[in-house]
Amino acid sequence: QEDFRSNRTGLLGIEASWQRTKGGETFKSSPIAKLFLLASIKFAMRDAWGMGVEYEGGRPGWLDSMNGLPGMVGSGMPETYELLLLMKYVKKVVDSYDREVVVPSELATMVTTVEASLDKLKSASYKDEFPLPNDVPEPLFEYWDEVATAREIY
Repeated sequence: QEDFRSNRTGLLGIEASWQRTKGGETFKSSPIAKLFLLASIKFAMRDAWGMGVEYEGGRPGWLDSMNGLPGMVGSGMPETYELLLLMKYVKKVVDSYDREVVVPSELATMVTTVEASLDKLKSASYKDEFPLPNDVPEPLFEYWDEVATAREIY
């Protein structure tokens, strides 16, 4: 077994790939906390209009229907609908078992920042104009910038 110990970390085999706390213990989280993390990150990845989930790498390439306008715009509505379903599922599970969801402190900080940004946007009393302007209105851009910054810090 010592043949598989990493010279760099001192850990055996696959243990070297597991995320660890600052104290060196293996980091563990529940499946619902992982789903909450996924939903939180996707929510923070919505575009400046708050509609589509941003594409990180531009056009997906492998999906012809998304290589046109959605790929150029950089966000997609199908992912937003998937996000809605994921958020509804997480809420249903959390409500039905009536237990706390323990999340990493870094995620809690990001979620708190997103909530504060949403409150700030709500207090700005922004209302969409029709037809929509070509440029993103200032309150929406400020919200997006704050949330994107929080996500990148996370």
